[in-house]
Parts: sequence; structure tokens; C-alpha cells
Amino acid sequence: MSRPLPPLSLPGRGCRFWAAGRCIYEERLNPGLHAGFACTALQALADSFDAFVVRGESLGLSSEEAGRIWERRVDAALNIGLDCANFIPLPDEAGDVPCAHFLDGVCLLRMPVCPGRCRRFVAGF
Repeated sequence: MSRPLPPLSLPGRGCRFWAAGRCIYEERLNPGLHAGFACTALQALADSFDAFVVRGESLGLSSEEAGRIWERRVDAALNIGLDCANFIPLPDEAGDVPCAHFLDGVCLLRMPVCPGRCRRFVAGF
């Protein structure tokens, strides 16, 4: 008597919560709620901007003065690069963060692997 084969996971490609082999259900349900999904390169850029704002406030700069300084120094202020071991550039550098793993502020590699068709499977995009 032969053993029954284990069930195979079906691909999640047709699901609206699937992206590059990852399940994005939690992020679509509550965007930005899980800090662990955030793109570390984008977070570093946000931290750099926040530090600039704090410095401007501590110096008593008006928003107009800070804006002029920011315009002149934005390239240098954000010159931290996209320091990520998993960075894969997109062709033609499309998008704000030109990484193949970046989607709407999150890193797809930090999302759970998609098990295939699950109870949350919703067809279409």
C-alpha cells in the first residue's frame, strides 16, 4: 500500500495579496503598521530628514529658511546611499527607491513567504 502524497501548495500569483513570492496581506490591511516590514534604506533617508528638521528647530529657523537650506543641501543631506545587502537595481531606475524588492515603502524580503492559495486568497489585482 502506497502512502498518499502530501498536498502541494498552489502558486499565489493570481492573488491580490501576492508580490514576488511574498504575502503582502498584512501590509495591505494596515499599511505601515508593521515597522519590521519597512525598507531600511528608506528608513535611513527618513531618519536623515528628521534629524535635519530637529537641527533646524533647535536653531530657531523659520520653515522658509529651513526650506531654502534644504533645497541647497538636499543631495548632501541624503547622500547616505541605499545601503542594503539585498539591493537589486531596477532597469532605468524607475520609482523613488530603485530597488527590485521595494514596494510602497516596504521591503518585500521582510514580508512572509507566500504559501500559495490560502484562506486569504482573493483573485485579481
